[in-house]
Amino acid sequence: MAQIEMRNVQKFFGTNQVLKDLNLTIEDGEFVVMLGQSGGGKTTALRAIAGLETVTDGKILIDGTEVQGRKAADRDIAFVFQSFSLYPHMTVRENIAFPLRAVRMDTSERDRAIKEVAETLQISQHLDRKPSALSGGDMQRVAIGRALVRRPQALLMDEPLGVLDAKLREQMRTEIKRLHIARGSTSVYVTHDQIEAMSLADRIVILHDGILQMVGAPDVVYLKPTNLFVAKFVGSPVINIADATINGTSVSIAGAEGGFSFDEDTLARLRNTGSGVTLGIRSEAVLLKHAQAKGYAEAKATNIEPLGSHDIVDVQLGGTTLRARTESGFVRGEGQKVWVSLNPEQAHFFDRQTELNLAGAA
Repeated sequence: MAQIEMRNVQKFFGTNQVLKDLNLTIEDGEFVVMLGQSGGGKTTALRAIAGLETVTDGKILIDGTEVQGRKAADRDIAFVFQSFSLYPHMTVRENIAFPLRAVRMDTSERDRAIKEVAETLQISQHLDRKPSALSGGDMQRVAIGRALVRRPQALLMDEPLGVLDAKLREQMRTEIKRLHIARGSTSVYVTHDQIEAMSLADRIVILHDGILQMVGAPDVVYLKPTNLFVAKFVGSPVINIADATINGTSVSIAGAEGGFSFDEDTLARLRNTGSGVTLGIRSEAVLLKHAQAKGYAEAKATNIEPLGSHDIVDVQLGGTTLRARTESGFVRGEGQKVWVSLNPEQAHFFDRQTELNLAGAA
């Protein structure tokens, strides 16, 4: 397996810069997910590691050796594309064997390697079938098997589940994680799907407009976002955002009467921010009651989204709508009066100008 480093990597397509001073270290045996919007630079970064894109400036190292001048074939890295990219006229066995034939591996060794990877991916029963006879999930297993069969230093995956339906994606996420653990491989996975990122990654790398926004474990990215972009991009439903002001010993949000209590350290930090602050609060930290209570403000439910295990309830608080996660049936219908408070331990405050989290980096 391998450690992968990107040092001050820049990439231009003409005058368009898609990677901007990217510095990243992926440890040996780690599963890293690159997450971001389309056009954020994540696929370009992955292709640069693989050698499918040349970098304009900077260094890429694998186990301490610079490889930016090497061809893709000389980097000992496997790449799984979003499309299955299987040879339709070949059987599953022949598709998996293709990279081994290319290096003229002995027949007995080749058969042993194919058998091992097929058993690992649970496709042994499909070895003599053509791709057209397989389901989408099995075709992606074959594509992964073809990448893994020669035991590369690292496995790179570019949205490999993007063309599968929701149920298959969930199943394949489990399979990919199981495979990573079993093989102990260094894995880099690109997606725009935060659920895939949260469920698969040891660490998540968030890119936006070619700039590295944050690197951290899934729980750290969710609970301690470094800036407003990360806070809004990770989490479902999307984090509640509201302009906030400090009134004495409390924090008020736009259009709402009264305020919410926070500790003095938080209030002092907010008072020292000259450009104003933005409050970010996730749905599970928006607290609802049926009756008036200290620290709770009167509001009205405007929409209920039942999701089986829980509901997402929109509440109108002055000029601001907040989304709250509640137990199923907690709010009986739209228009119902409720009382709202915020969990101060889960509230985030962002500088309105820089959009940085005022609590500092995680």
